[in-house]
Amino acid sequence: MLGVVLLAGPNTSGMPATVSIGRFQFDLDALVLYDEDRVVALPPLPAQILAMLVSARGGVVSASAIRDALWGDAAVEERNLNQQIYVLRRVLRDDARVSIENVPRRGYRLVVARDAAAEPAPSRGNMQRRSRWLAVAAIAAAIGLCVWVRAVTTTPGAANRDLALANYLSTSEGPDHLELAAAYYRSIIARGPNAAAYGGLAMVDVKRALALTGDRRSRAFETARSEATAALGGGGSDSNALTALGLIAAVYDRKCATAARFFNAAVAADPQDETPRTWRAKFLMSVGDFDVAGQDFRTMGEMAPTSGYAVGSFGEWLVLRHQYGKASDVLARAVALGNHPGYTRYWLAKADLLRGRNADALRLSNVLLGMYPNEASALVLRLQAEIAQGDRQAAEADFRTLTVIPKVALTDPVALASAEVALGYRDEALRVVRGYVASGAHDLDELGRLRSDPDLDPLRIARAPDAPISL
Repeated sequence: MLGVVLLAGPNTSGMPATVSIGRFQFDLDALVLYDEDRVVALPPLPAQILAMLVSARGGVVSASAIRDALWGDAAVEERNLNQQIYVLRRVLRDDARVSIENVPRRGYRLVVARDAAAEPAPSRGNMQRRSRWLAVAAIAAAIGLCVWVRAVTTTPGAANRDLALANYLSTSEGPDHLELAAAYYRSIIARGPNAAAYGGLAMVDVKRALALTGDRRSRAFETARSEATAALGGGGSDSNALTALGLIAAVYDRKCATAARFFNAAVAADPQDETPRTWRAKFLMSVGDFDVAGQDFRTMGEMAPTSGYAVGSFGEWLVLRHQYGKASDVLARAVALGNHPGYTRYWLAKADLLRGRNADALRLSNVLLGMYPNEASALVLRLQAEIAQGDRQAAEADFRTLTVIPKVALTDPVALASAEVALGYRDEALRVVRGYVASGAHDLDELGRLRSDPDLDPLRIARAPDAPISL
């Protein structure tokens, strides 16, 4: 649930609503926190809490109001809110003047030292205008219109800041983050040709394509190819553009040798960037080169030890390589880092389940479902934990919920097949996997997991020798 504090769109002056919080700047339009021109990694839920606290102008926001805004009617544990507050405090601690005060039996308050007091929050009228703009923007996005989230400016600092924000949004979790990232990239391009913006836009459109089917999928891939070509015009070496072309070659053109060349060039263009190395590792997993993929995942974790995604990706690889104990340690560290909270918790829950820690896995799956109601992978985790604890009735109920999710066989075939394996429906699971492979709607993540996910081990053991897929 987005919550009532998600504010978007231009304010009455045509500029974004940005407030000072000590040394930080918080963009209420996009729920993004800056430290100078650097985007601070802040997950969506803590960002929404921060917006509520800022809007309270130093007043107390009750815990119940925060829970309602973040999760609505979903049943979530008290510790879920405590975890989100912890993550927010961890981010803000870089400025000792800024703190979140816990007011006993009342709620939370944002406190900023007098010499760095936050700017006044937007008036209620301005907040209502932004909320109305958000509704218009959502409708426009749904019908494919271009939504501008910032007024066009000409200063180099604004362009750099917009690019940093777009890059952050394009690689983070959260509702509509890809759409917002695309809008920022387009606003930069509108000011003049920009290779980095074209490359970022290409990656956004590739990610969109991976979630689509049929003609829409093809059009999105071709659009991404054009954007990547624009980024590389004149012999450029933008890592995002090269990564996008690698994904297009691997998933759409099905030319693995070409894909490998693009991925290698992307990593060489920016060896410190998580994005190209992540996708190269996923590509290697999809073609069965697990050990070399592991080297990339390990390198990512070492290069960015404070990145939940980088550390979590290594933990995911450890799970897929059946190293569950080490995976739990790595993933617990990734969860503590705060960013990408859904991704890291999912893999930690999976590691717990595979280690026989069924109660821990069940608890974490419920946390995930509180964050993302009826998310297929989280439902399957809970179903598997319920089976492990002997609660077949609850598992069957979750399976019925799973099967009514639209196109789950195409959008998350591993989840559906895993649920069917857990319930003993192996023939049905094999049909789901074969249908996915035959559909052409391939995703590197899913192909890699079809080869290695422990949930599907029974299929690899039981499949017929002439099965048309390599499990």
